[in-house]
Amino acid sequence: MNGIFPADLAVYLLLIPVVIYVFICHRWSGFLPWYYLTVFCFARMIGGALGVHDSNGLAANIIQSVGLTPLILAVDGLIHEGRTHRNPSHGRVVGLCVVIGTTGLMAAALALTITGSLDIYEGHPKPDSLTHWKAGVALIVVTWVFQIFWGLFSLLHFQGKMDAPGYRGGTALLQGALVSLIFIGIRVIYNMVMVATQDKDLSPIHGTIAVRVLLLFLPEVLAAFTMIFVGLRTRHIRQSR
Repeated sequence: MNGIFPADLAVYLLLIPVVIYVFICHRWSGFLPWYYLTVFCFARMIGGALGVHDSNGLAANIIQSVGLTPLILAVDGLIHEGRTHRNPSHGRVVGLCVVIGTTGLMAAALALTITGSLDIYEGHPKPDSLTHWKAGVALIVVTWVFQIFWGLFSLLHFQGKMDAPGYRGGTALLQGALVSLIFIGIRVIYNMVMVATQDKDLSPIHGTIAVRVLLLFLPEVLAAFTMIFVGLRTRHIRQSR
């Protein structure tokens, strides 16, 4: 049995109530990050449950492969929430355009990744299956890099309003997003190398337990933990508005 699946099931089963609590505390001002983090946790729970039943099953391994999508969208939402609290008078058009653009990129990445990897996992690859998979991974890399620059830009002095009631909380949210992106980066780079090389030793199915734990499981858990930590720390931020 792939040891990652029972771990996913156990860890995210424990995390999901906390994420829902944070979701309730932040409510509409923080809808995007906590909605997508909830989706991510549920996806990991479902994938873990399917993997415990059949660790070589197609559904469990596809879910394992595409789980980065809601996690990156959660970080994008966290940056948007942080920007909103740091400077409520900012026009939201740019922020919403970034959210919409990121969502579109990740939707395209998800479609390409699923269509490409599905044929390969089934053992019936088409001529363009690997190309689609690589294109999907490339979009994820581009989105991850952009989020780093967007988060750093959002922390610049002129992007905030120091007398805003939620300035400190918004800054904490942005800092949490950037720390999460460091952990997500490990997963993103692993995914890129694994798909580009098609090395079975790096495969989430055939790779060693060390690869699965250090490059798959831990980066995602640490990213989720970081987001939850800053979410709990800023759980009263809505009252400062």
